[in-house]
Amino acid sequence: MAADEKPTEAEAERVAELHRQAAADYAGRHAREAEARTAAAYARARGNAAAATR
Repeated sequence: MAADEKPTEAEAERVAELHRQAAADYAGRHAREAEARTAAAYARARGNAAAATR
């Protein structure tokens, strides 16, 4: 496709779908990272509590 040609409807829809997928992947990555931070904090808290009772 030359620079002055407009994309077809199918091409535009494909680009839009790729953008939606990228946005979902980005949001999912951040959710997984937040879940991992929460799990790590919980493990540290349990470890600290267990160490205090020894």
